[in-house]
Amino acid sequence: MIDRQVINDAYYCGRFRQDSVVSVLTGNSYVVAEYNETTGDIRWQRVVNASQKEGIHNWLREHFPVKVSPKPEAPKKAARRTQAVSA
Repeated sequence: MIDRQVINDAYYCGRFRQDSVVSVLTGNSYVVAEYNETTGDIRWQRVVNASQKEGIHNWLREHFPVKVSPKPEAPKKAARRTQAVSA
């Protein structure tokens, strides 16, 4: 596991690969959630108390803020020339 970090006395987090989601695990290494840094969404896979969920989610947002990728600029469209129709 890459960059393992302790969240609190019962949970820790880390990644299995550098470009993967952040996994939240218990002290017994059960995966309870996965956090996506690009969207800020967390997927709970096991039952966790609501107060602990909120604390874990806040901790993840603080330590792994949502990565905003710059939007690629749309190619500029060439202006259409309108031809005057002569009768």
